[in-house]
Order: sequence, then structure tokens, then C-alpha cells
Amino acid sequence: MFFSDWSGILWQVEYHLMNRRTIPKDSVIILQAGGLAELMILQQKNNDESMISVIDKINENIAHAVSGLINNVDNGNIIIMNLIDPYEAPGYATFTSVGNNHLDMSSVVSHINSKLWRLVTTEGHENRQVRLFDLNVAIVDAMRGLNTNEPFTYQQSNMTSLKVFDYAYHNQWNPSTLVHHKIAQKLVKFLEDL
Repeated sequence: MFFSDWSGILWQVEYHLMNRRTIPKDSVIILQAGGLAELMILQQKNNDESMISVIDKINENIAHAVSGLINNVDNGNIIIMNLIDPYEAPGYATFTSVGNNHLDMSSVVSHINSKLWRLVTTEGHENRQVRLFDLNVAIVDAMRGLNTNEPFTYQQSNMTSLKVFDYAYHNQWNPSTLVHHKIAQKLVKFLEDL
């Protein structure tokens, strides 16, 4: 959305389909819904018309990318991951504390994800190889019991090598390797259950 009428997700899907005319039967294609950066930029503004337009464009881009995969991939499994809610990230509290709170981010993400869920269930219902992986649930489960209020730092008293496993984030925005590992385990289990 930094360029009008351009979608990074859609470009990646089209590029993938152009370069892989046939897809092996045991392939797994995973698409994580995007648009969070655009929502964060939008949150800094206070323009209702712009908000609706950007949210509609994000929904449209996700729909085109997902539909493109569903309609063009006839082998393998397609896993669609929903848009993540950045609410828990330590950086989000800092971001909103300086006045960037013109948008109820969780509600908007929920709205986008519900449209994605409807799209996958209506477009992909005949295609048993399409599944929606709830990345938000996986993230919440992976972070349960971990410190989500502040990122890990080596500069703390009583530092031990195991302390890193108490933190959900390694910086203001990005989950730790432990959280990524737990999400990957959930995804593997999800794939095994297909």
C-alpha cells in the first residue's frame, strides 16, 4: 500500500505461480496475511475516510492473494495464516502512548480475520486442501506464562543463560526464538492433523 494498487502478498503469489507451473502433490504452501504495517501507519492518522479505504484495500489484497492460490493450485496443501494482532508487543504500548491510538487495532484485525475466515470457508470449501491456521491463538498459547511486558535484555541483575526463556519478545516487536519454536510446533501438529 506504499505504492497505489500494489500488494506485496499478491505479487509474491503471482510470482510463485508464474515460476512453478506444476506443484508436486505433497507440497505445502503457507501464506501469512499481511497489512499490519499499513494499519500501523493508518493508526498514526485520524482520517475516517482513509481508514475505511485502507482497511478495504487490505481486505481486497488478502482476498485476491488467497483466491489466486485456491484457484490456481490443484496439488498439495494451502495453509492460510491470519493477520496477527500486535496488541501484546511491548512496542505497541509505546507506539500508542505517544498519541498513535486513533484506531482500535484489535477490532480492525478481528474484522479483517473474520473476512478472511469467511473467504477461506466459502472459496476453499470444495477444496479440502485449504485450511486456515489461527496464528493469533498460536501466539497467545506460545506466550502463556512468559514476560510480554518487556523484551529480553542481557543487561539485568542475576542474569543466567536460562533467563531468556522467561521472555516472549527479544525486542519491542519481534517474538523470541522460543515463541517461534512453539508456533512451529503447533503448525507441525496442525499439518499432521490434515
